[in-house]
Parts: sequence; structure tokens; C-alpha cells
Amino acid sequence: MTTSFEPQQFGRYFLVDKIAVGGMAEVFKARIFSEGGFQKLLVIKRILDHLSGNNEFVDMFIDEAKISVELQHPNIVSVYDFGKLHDNYYIAMECIEGKDVKGVLRKLAERRKLLPVEYAACIAHEMCKGLEFAHKKNNLQGEHLGIIHRDVSPSNILVSYEGDVKVADFGIAKAQISLYNTKDGVLKGKFEYMSPEQASGGLVTPQSDIFAAGIILHEMLTGRRLFKTDSEIKTLNKIKAVDILPPSDSNPAVPARMDEIVMKALSKDPADRFADCRAFQQALLEFMYPSTPDVVRDSLKRFMNETFAQEIATERERLQTGSDTASQMWESAPELDLEEDWSEDAGSARTLQTSPSKAPLVLVGLIALLALGVAVFFAMREPETRLVEVEKTATTGAVQLRIEPPEAEVQVTLAGMKMVEGAGMLLLEGVEPGADLPLRVEAEGYALYEDTIDLVAGERLRFKVPLELIAAPEPPPSDVVDAPTPPVDATVRPPRDDTPPSASGPATIRYLSRPSGAEVFVDGRLIGRTPFNWDGAPPGSRHDVEYRLSGHTTTRFSAKMPEAGSTEPYSRKLTKQSASPGKVSVNVKSGWANVFVDGKQVDTTPLFNFALPAGKHTIRVVNEASGVDESRSVTITTGETASVTF
Repeated sequence: MTTSFEPQQFGRYFLVDKIAVGGMAEVFKARIFSEGGFQKLLVIKRILDHLSGNNEFVDMFIDEAKISVELQHPNIVSVYDFGKLHDNYYIAMECIEGKDVKGVLRKLAERRKLLPVEYAACIAHEMCKGLEFAHKKNNLQGEHLGIIHRDVSPSNILVSYEGDVKVADFGIAKAQISLYNTKDGVLKGKFEYMSPEQASGGLVTPQSDIFAAGIILHEMLTGRRLFKTDSEIKTLNKIKAVDILPPSDSNPAVPARMDEIVMKALSKDPADRFADCRAFQQALLEFMYPSTPDVVRDSLKRFMNETFAQEIATERERLQTGSDTASQMWESAPELDLEEDWSEDAGSARTLQTSPSKAPLVLVGLIALLALGVAVFFAMREPETRLVEVEKTATTGAVQLRIEPPEAEVQVTLAGMKMVEGAGMLLLEGVEPGADLPLRVEAEGYALYEDTIDLVAGERLRFKVPLELIAAPEPPPSDVVDAPTPPVDATVRPPRDDTPPSASGPATIRYLSRPSGAEVFVDGRLIGRTPFNWDGAPPGSRHDVEYRLSGHTTTRFSAKMPEAGSTEPYSRKLTKQSASPGKVSVNVKSGWANVFVDGKQVDTTPLFNFALPAGKHTIRVVNEASGVDESRSVTITTGETASVTF
């Protein structure tokens, strides 16, 4: 923003810069001051003057405050305060110094560049974490709040200059605690980011937010608006038809696995999308592996600071100038008459009753408690599963297995050697590195688990081993006596039995593959990953099936559903593809370095999506001035991008 802004006092807050004006409210950066040099930067969202008398807008504004204050999560913009000063309703919230996704994509479009795939995956992953928390949120009594955002769009997904991602603006969110209810047939939200059911005026569920998140991910990968047309009617019709192409059609750098994730989120039928945002998030996490959101976030931070270097300098200069003026205003400001100015509306999210002399202390206490709560929340979060690095001088690796179910007693054999016995979480140490190391996990009463792994010296791999229970055969009736089986005469037909067969359950196909983990497509639709059971079709029906697994040739066959109550296994061995290009991204956590691949200098860090043949390669980073000289081995997989951070 280039226009000048004159700082002004707004009750106990001092507005130091104007961020934006929308159709419902205006947004400011603000500071609050107290004794001992205490001050805090936050954002004030204030309803526009001409809407203060509009009960519908006021109710929606109050709803935003009531819903947002319930959502204290690192991926959701926090709300600190809500109130009314004279005729101005306002919300005080967390200040995110950064850009929304819309601003990021606009800046890249100006430079004729695309957002790197790993950054798009990381932003979508963090966005799903915030939405999942909102969707599953309960109140203190354990009652589900039923929150649905309904306006998930690029302008409501914020990316900070530190690489953090936050979901914002629950202004039209649906929840059990809402004062304002949308009338039947009224569409709420930005048309270009609605789900098919939302565009049709149908029932809106968390699946609608998943669809909108899928649109944002598609647009981040392609740099193009997915459903934008020259009229709202055409846009709604295009959304209802879900007539779209995968991201790789516009951006060949998008891997097939990412195509599948995006298209699943954008399924026309809500039942075909991810079951919830957690499943969406997990798919993105697996896509980023062996990298992790924490590693990508460090690179995203550098990307944001490099991309918006000029804007950051301008914004900080404006903020400093406004803050200095506001500080002088606070020092010379008279004591506030809070009983007159700070009257709380009956419909407010809360009522604060205090004397004028104690108001600043109460506010400081509230902010301190909130900060403590956020700190405790961060401290208690379960760490993400990741690739753990050991010393770079190590000559062996380690493998950590999480056996499911945890009570299963297993024997683990790796590379033909019996490694460990036990249950639950098992650690295999001192493993010689190599490619395609055969892994066998055996347990009584469970199907044999087989897979192959690639292990690099100095790394510890962590992954889950899901075991499949083998059904025990039913014992024969006690009054049946074994008798010799008479010879079969092909010319004699057995007597017809008119008794209909018993059907004690659905027809089920068990999809299996070696190695496991292949995605299963039935009649062109992704339904799961091997091994798993599927009963989604009538008995006797025949279907076209595809097994897809990265680095392996796609296997196609026809499968027939068995009779009702029966289970039919379909197992296929997948063939590894011959070596073909993959990609690698290289970063140094602080500073920069020259990058060498297999002894040849190729570029400097950060290096993104550098093409390499499938197989093992040596990555070396060198910066003589800072004494950096490190090497690491990396395995490149066909069609995928490996990430290496020094």
C-alpha cells in the first residue's frame, strides 16, 4: 500500500497503518501500549460506518468474533478482543506480517513464474491443518460446534514472511453458535471457490471446504484461475459440471501423485473426496516425504523474503513511522472514560465489566494468558513423523517400524537377515545402506508383509507396517462325518438345489500388491491403497482396475465382484520401471553455497527441481568463505522430487 495514513487513536488501540478496505470492513495494523514499555502489534478489523445499522452485517460480524475466538490454533488467525466503540463494531486479532496466497500468485504472475510444487504442497498441508481443527472443534461441554468456513479462498489463506500459514476470515462461517443463519437458496462465499453442492444451493458440509482447498492447490500449481469465467452464471455452471483438467496439463512439472491428490479433493461427489481435512493433509505429507513441512517452511521463508524484499522494507518503514507517532500519542493521551466509550453490546461475544483504572491491567493480563495458552499449545503438539538424520560420518543407517496393530508379535527380516522380534515400535540399527533392500514382517495369524526400502548411510527411516488379520476357517458341524469323496462322472449332472444361497454380507474384493502401497483405480476412480477391502459394487459386476505405484509400471486388469458374503483376492506383482529422470531440491539452512552433483558444479542454493536420472547421487555444498563443505548421498525416484537440506 503506497498511500499515506495518518495514525489515529481508536479507544485503547492506536491505528498505525491501513491494510485494506473490503465490502464489509476496513482493516488496520494497530498497537497497544502499557506501562514499562509494553506494546503489542495486532490488527483491528472494523465494520464500515454505513453498515453499523445493518443488523444482518452486524450479526455476521459478531459471528466471526464468536467463532474465531474458539479457534486457538497455529494455523488459524487468533482473535484477542471484540467490542463496540460508539457506532463501530471491531475485532482485535493477530497480526500476520506477510501476504495472502492471492498476493503471492499475483506477484509470481508479474514475474512470469510458477510457485514451486513443494511450496504449494506445504501451504496446502498447513491450510488443511487449520481447517481440520475448525471442523472438529468442540466447546468446553464437549458439544461439537459444527464449524464450516464456507469462504476458503486465496485471499483468506495468509503466508507470513516467516513461512507460517494461517487460515483467516470466518466472517460467513457456519456454526451451531451463529446468530445469523443463511436463508434457503442464498449463496454465501466467493463463486469461483464454491463446491458443486454449494453452487447448487445444497447442503454445505466440511467436504465443501475440502473442495475449495483443492481449488486453491490447483491454482497454486498452475498459476491460473480454475473456475473464473466472464460471468457468475457461467462460473457456477462450470463448478457444477466440475469440468477440469489435472494441474500437470498446464504445468508439466507437477508429478502424477500430486495430480491424483488434487483431483480427489476436486471430486464432484463429496463422498469421493478425502474423508476429512486430516486425510487430505496426510496425503500431502506423504507426497512431501522424505522432506517435512518444517524443512520446506525454512525454504518458504527465504522464498517469501526474496520475493517480497521491496515490499517488506516499505511495510516496515511505514510501520515504524506509524508506531513512533502512536507512541507519542499514547504518552500524551488523557485517561480514557471507559464507562462511556466502551459500552458492550448485548449481542457481543463477551461482556467486560471493569473500572477505568484497572482496564489496562486487565487487558495486559488477558493478553498474557492468551500468549501462555498459545505457548502451551505449541509445546504439547505431537511432533510430526519425519526422516531423522544421524551423524554425517555414519556408515550405516537405521529403520524404525511402527507395527499395527501394536499387540502383534512379529519377526522382522531385512536384506535376508533376521533383525528383531517384538511388537509395537521396533528399531533396526546398524543396517548396511543399499537400494531395494527386501523387508519381511511375519506374525502368527497375520498375512505376510513384504516390501523393499532404500536406505542411505546416516539416515533413519520411519514408517508404518499395517498387518492384515487372516480369518480363521469355520469349523465343520459336529454331526458331519468325513466320508470318501466318490468319483465324479461328468455325464451325470447333480440334482438341482432350488434353495437360494445364503448371503451374510456384501460382495468384497481384497486388493493386494507386491510391493504394497499401490493406489487402486476402479473404472478410473481412485478408491484406496493396497492392501485393503472394497465392497462398493454389486455382486457379479465386472470392473477395470489399475494399480499405480511411483517407480513401477502401471498394472491393469479386470476384476469381477464375487457372490454376496464372499471375498475374492486380486494380487499383482508390480514391475519396477527402468531409470528415468526425477528431481532434487537443495537448501542450506543459513546462508548459501555452491551445489555440486556427482562432482560437477550445477548451481547455487536454493536449488529447486533439478532434474537427475533415477538412482543414487552425491550432493555436495561448498561455501569457502563460511567454511561450508558437506556431502550427502540421495536416492532419486522416477517422477518425484527429493529434498536435501544442509
